[in-house]
Amino acid sequence: MMPVIATGTRQLVALKKHTVMKTILIATDFSDAAHNASLYGVELAKAFNARVILFCAYQQVPVPITETPVLTLEEMSIRTQRQLEMEAKAINKRETVILETIHKEGTATSSILEAAKQNNADIIITGMKGSGKNLRKVFGSTASALAAKSTIPLIVVPEEAQFSRIDTIALANESDIEPDADVHLLDALREIAEIFQPKLYLVRIAQTRFREAFEILNRPFKLIRLMQSFDPVYESIEGRDIPKALNQFIESYHVNMLAMLAHKHSLPERWFIKSTTRSMVFESHIPLLILPDRPA
Repeated sequence: MMPVIATGTRQLVALKKHTVMKTILIATDFSDAAHNASLYGVELAKAFNARVILFCAYQQVPVPITETPVLTLEEMSIRTQRQLEMEAKAINKRETVILETIHKEGTATSSILEAAKQNNADIIITGMKGSGKNLRKVFGSTASALAAKSTIPLIVVPEEAQFSRIDTIALANESDIEPDADVHLLDALREIAEIFQPKLYLVRIAQTRFREAFEILNRPFKLIRLMQSFDPVYESIEGRDIPKALNQFIESYHVNMLAMLAHKHSLPERWFIKSTTRSMVFESHIPLLILPDRPA
């Protein structure tokens, strides 16, 4: 018998044949934003009956050569493990998911990616500071770096976003997928859609009315075909400020998860093209699912 998952007032059947999301790695730095993302990750893990890895990277703070370090690496390791244990109890009070803690010395981005790879994580979850432009830039640096470098799907959870049933998903993309795109490109999105059965929109932003008319006539047929079992609705909307246009769409259509494909630009493109995905890491008010265009 297939397991039945209760979510709100409805019960959903988890399909056995799909095994994408077995392990969720939640990255934390013990901030309020990270704690909120951890709560979100545990709720998502319940829906998938997935195990959770709560991970923290730590580094020794550089000090002048004449001064003694505040904490040794061993002391930092012990303190980090204690903090992880406290956080694990706080986010999994009823022990509803299998949760283990891991900590590692090193820079945040590289350590998170290494831990995700070593533990066969199917998705990474991280938080985003919710207020203060400068604070968002500081706290968002790790999230944006993960979005640029990860070959594993990533969910960025804004500090103000609370977990709720995923009723509506918008998949926003600048163009159709490439002919040689990996067949597993949208696996994480399909897995979420199969569990929650949401309304699915495929969204393209046109910067002019002329471009909008062009987009309507040139639909992303490969994306539509990959998601056709979920009966996606195609929408092309006008807006020169893409993050603003997307957020207006999200509000108008009551979207509670935004999915985007993380295109890898060449170096010259990075100089001249502002990444829409990176912008939405900072500007989205709902969880952002980032799908790498070359999955691991």
